[in-house]
Amino acid sequence: MPILSEGVAPIPWPRGVKCPVVLSFDVDADLLWNVWLTKEPSPIDVSQGIYDIKVGVPRVLAMLKRLGIKATFFIPGSIAERYPDTAKEIAAGGHEIAHHGYLHEDCGKLTREEEREMLRRGSATIKRITGEEPRGARLTLGRTTIANLSDLGFLYESTLMDDDQPYHISVNGKPSRLIELPVCFAFNDTSYFAYTFGLGKPFLTPREVETVYRDEFDAMLREKKYCMYMLHPQIIGRASRLDMLERTVRYMKSKPGVWFATALQVAEFCQTVLP
Repeated sequence: MPILSEGVAPIPWPRGVKCPVVLSFDVDADLLWNVWLTKEPSPIDVSQGIYDIKVGVPRVLAMLKRLGIKATFFIPGSIAERYPDTAKEIAAGGHEIAHHGYLHEDCGKLTREEEREMLRRGSATIKRITGEEPRGARLTLGRTTIANLSDLGFLYESTLMDDDQPYHISVNGKPSRLIELPVCFAFNDTSYFAYTFGLGKPFLTPREVETVYRDEFDAMLREKKYCMYMLHPQIIGRASRLDMLERTVRYMKSKPGVWFATALQVAEFCQTVLP
């Protein structure tokens, strides 16, 4: 019989909840390929980014509406500026919009002040377009990022991979109120589907990935931890892949004790119970 892993005890989730599930979507458009590639993105790479906005996001939003689920969308400020109607449509659907940099920057290449300015600029852009200031972030972390997020009053960040459940992050060795919502490559669609010419990685079928997604969820449900799916509309938004995601979500919804929540909702709850 499966047993709980040794280590940190599960968070005491709300009454009746065994496992929160967050569906998070990074709306990077063509900036995704600036991250993945060491060369200038080609017109084909850029076209995959256009698919993000043109097809992927609308298809994802339609699925979320069918399922009655609110999700979290991490959007770079420059993408929100370039495609304001997309950002507004996401917000109008009741979904959370969180910080994803301004140009999907590598924060390790920024000074502390440059990083702070980027964070302020991204937040101001999202607030101007959607009316809501982001309270969470997912960034390519540098040495000062966590401290800057804490100083600027962010509630959570979601990038690290050192646990199966949320926790308070220490800043310079001291406790902070910033909550980490950890991620995992097993829940990331780029691990299985991201591809372009010259990118030497295998391509998996939706049925193969469906097995991984279900197995990972089953294990987290058993251990009463949490699931943070890290998805990209230009990747997961292809029709057969989104069919797979919808099947997976319906499977998860069939299990008692599952709470589909935004990242902000999970972080707000954790703020009340974490030491």
